[in-house]
Amino acid sequence: MNTPVYFDDALPAFAAFAHERLGADKLAASFFLRDVSGRLSLVVPENLTTADEREALSQAAIRVLGRYVDDGGFAITTAADLFDDRLISPPRLLSIGISDSIFAGTVKVLDRRMIGADWLKEPVAAAPFPPRIAFASIKGGVGRSTALCVLAADLAEEGRRVLAIDMDLEAPGLGNMLLPGPTLPRFGLLDYHVETGLGEVDDGFLADMIGSSWLGRGGGQVDVIPAIGRASADHPANVLGKIARAYLSGIGADGEERGFSDNMQSLLHRLTSLKRYDVVLIDARAGLHETTASAIVGLGADVLLFGVNQPQTFAGYDLLFAHLGVLPSKSIDDWRTRFRFVHAKASVDPSSHALFAEAVERIVTTRLGNSKDPLTADVDVQELADEFSVVWDESTDIDLSQVDDTRQSPILIFDDSRYNAFDPLRENGLLQRELYGATYGQFLDECKNLISNAEPSEATW
Repeated sequence: MNTPVYFDDALPAFAAFAHERLGADKLAASFFLRDVSGRLSLVVPENLTTADEREALSQAAIRVLGRYVDDGGFAITTAADLFDDRLISPPRLLSIGISDSIFAGTVKVLDRRMIGADWLKEPVAAAPFPPRIAFASIKGGVGRSTALCVLAADLAEEGRRVLAIDMDLEAPGLGNMLLPGPTLPRFGLLDYHVETGLGEVDDGFLADMIGSSWLGRGGGQVDVIPAIGRASADHPANVLGKIARAYLSGIGADGEERGFSDNMQSLLHRLTSLKRYDVVLIDARAGLHETTASAIVGLGADVLLFGVNQPQTFAGYDLLFAHLGVLPSKSIDDWRTRFRFVHAKASVDPSSHALFAEAVERIVTTRLGNSKDPLTADVDVQELADEFSVVWDESTDIDLSQVDDTRQSPILIFDDSRYNAFDPLRENGLLQRELYGATYGQFLDECKNLISNAEPSEATW
């Protein structure tokens, strides 16, 4: 090994090695297994190599890739060598297109992760009634949680029943904003994910996760599930220990592996079965975290992507959509049509609105366009993208040029200093329509359209 190999180098280097030593046909019949630490093994069909050949190739691979291949003689291996029959015909292999100076082509990869697996799951179809709206952003400080509070207050004023959930387990906000001390429930969402890692929780536990907010004063109701409940507030030294366990996958009653999104889906189904809500509002964590994957592709929600008119926003969008653009969609209800971009803290200058819209349009066109070969896409921010793109073997090509929803103009929320450090418990007067209407008017109209479009007829209630 002449030069150090790092994560981004490992797969292209191993693919080049396998292509040279085994040939194109044997490489095409095999797949790479990447373990939780990032080390790679090439799993070949049993009849294509002998044990002696695999041993010799494994030692040669170590010399080329160093620590990024298995050093126990299994860099080139078979399902039988690993005593794992699941590797004979593994499900959900990723097809990874590599464009590198040493190798160009497509290889199959089975990616095993302790956390982050939700980013690899097939996006789910739109959730049944009640509709779900996820508030997401790449960076914090864009007014995402404040907008959720304003929407919840406005819906409650109209008599609607709202369930608001804080999915930001590591930087909780909604509980502090909407639930004064005495109304904070015993448990929060953090407790739910920790406890479901050990088994199902009963309906009494779910009831102890919900606090009723003062926002329901207008005749409606706003129930809140905070990230952190009273039990964690009373035992703060335990919170980091809980967070360390909240994102781990577990085994459900059916014996199948359950991740963060699976547990969230189960929670939402149970909560909306126990009590009728008109809408579920989900405050996702900023960034590209595991919980962000759940909110964006794992819950069947309409997604509001908040951002300000800054280069960091568009760089983050490009990284996100570089991944999203190659995920599959087998249903007519294409999940990619459920995104809405929110231009937050917008100035009154129309030219800035146009710049934001143009940047978003460029990313959407590049990343969600109808390009069958991800390696030939016209990439504007190549230095920010990964060196290879990920697609599923069973993906279905969809002509997104025919989908008008992905080309919608961004929703404007204007910059208003009164809401920049918003504390609704101390400044609840700002949650009056005559005050927030001009700032949030377009945003509220768009959200209500989403809710109205999802409402069932009276005959189905």
